[in-house]
Amino acid sequence: MESLINWDIGLEDNSKMKNPKIAIIICTYNQEKLLEICLKSLKEKTNYKNYKVYLIEDSGRGEIGKRIKRKFKWIDLTINKKNLGFSGSNNVGIKKSIKEYNPDYVLLLNDDCEVIDNKWLNKIIEVGEKDKKIGVLGCKIIYPDGSLQNIGGKIERWKIGSIDSFNEKNILEVDHVMGACIIIKKEVIKKIGLLDEVYSPYLLEDTDYCLRAKEAGFKIVSLPFVKIIHKKGKSIDSLEDKKRLLVRFKNDIIFSKRHLKGWNKFFRIFIYLPIVAVFKKKNDTDKLKLSKFALRKKFLRNLYLWLIAFSPRKYNKILK
Repeated sequence: MESLINWDIGLEDNSKMKNPKIAIIICTYNQEKLLEICLKSLKEKTNYKNYKVYLIEDSGRGEIGKRIKRKFKWIDLTINKKNLGFSGSNNVGIKKSIKEYNPDYVLLLNDDCEVIDNKWLNKIIEVGEKDKKIGVLGCKIIYPDGSLQNIGGKIERWKIGSIDSFNEKNILEVDHVMGACIIIKKEVIKKIGLLDEVYSPYLLEDTDYCLRAKEAGFKIVSLPFVKIIHKKGKSIDSLEDKKRLLVRFKNDIIFSKRHLKGWNKFFRIFIYLPIVAVFKKKNDTDKLKLSKFALRKKFLRNLYLWLIAFSPRKYNKILK
């Protein structure tokens, strides 16, 4: 499932290459050690120099942000007065960066990511600058052991599909990329706005944004030759299982109503999601096959949460 964009990748000399401004937005909640690794790797392993880092501390307390600022004086720190979630916090950073820095690109980077390629930003910007129709870019996101975590994907009927077979030398044209590392051109933000905070606290806001950008006429591409480590799931796993499932159901229903049609919408909301409530994948990387699933211990409670997810008033009470 590769793109029609197949030009050869050969980095230009930085002295001859345009160097657009990049605002890197990093939001953090409770992962101070991983955040330190992220910032250290970003500073030490990024040859590209025309960027500014905006850290949004989203715990509602500010202790982590203040300690990090003392260690990494070059970051711009904002401390949220209350927890805003992924969309809300990133929107704070995007708006501040546009007002103060006027970047050509906004890069949303998870606090549990680690940079491993000195030329990662050079490669991303080179591709972005070659085609005006490209609006959003992603990269190859890997687990700490080097295995593939995400390279983007396609919407296939009712499925939010992921790509697992590709040529690492080619640029992939996709429907969506993972929000752990997503690069957005300013033209996209001007045309479609910010992340939709209806998906707060997290989940599917990145896929929604990519589809909105695509509907507005922009290309969404992923770069397999740019790799970044993502220590997936640390912040989400710290939440209660009940809340995590309710968020999943709530956001999936919103997303499906907005982006799917007809039978595909009905199937995902009223057949697939109840199956998710009753069964779970044995391993995170398993395919959607019955043999790969196990019965959840609290499946009756989970079906109740699926029903609750249709009522904003009721699920807001549980999520507080």
